[in-house]
Amino acid sequence: FQPFRIVGNVYYVGTYDLACYLITTTQGNMLINTGLAASAEQIKSNIEKLGFKFADIKILSTTQAHFDHVGAMAEIKKKTGAKLMVDAGDASVLADGGQSDYEVASLGATFESVKADRLLNDGDTIKLGDMQVVLLHHPGHTKGSCSFMFAVKDEQKTFRVLIANMPTIITA
Repeated sequence: FQPFRIVGNVYYVGTYDLACYLITTTQGNMLINTGLAASAEQIKSNIEKLGFKFADIKILSTTQAHFDHVGAMAEIKKKTGAKLMVDAGDASVLADGGQSDYEVASLGATFESVKADRLLNDGDTIKLGDMQVVLLHHPGHTKGSCSFMFAVKDEQKTFRVLIANMPTIITA
């Protein structure tokens, strides 16, 4: 799946069915979601096809801690040295590779474990360069399900962008 510019400094760098977003800034870039473990090379390739450097990823985050959103998180964190900033509700699931996920705990680890560098709560802001990204906490699909809201300038207009996590609510 070919990467593309969505609006302003926001790009789609995921696979055909797993959304991964690159937000570029004056001080490095932020990647939201990493898809499956096998997606790491495709994400890297997509970022480079757009003319950006993979090593310029400074912040990683996710909309939820399921293997199809964070499968490549540990690998990308190791390769880029980026800081992982996640909703506090999903930190333990990330740290144990999905073993404590209330939906799929019976499967054991479903992705490589990765430790968060910063825990975020509802309304917290991630600042990088000229961007301020606000986390919106709405648990249900996972304990730390969240969306991200921010403003983007595109030529002469400013748009409010919402990277929305809208999956089903899972009950245990």
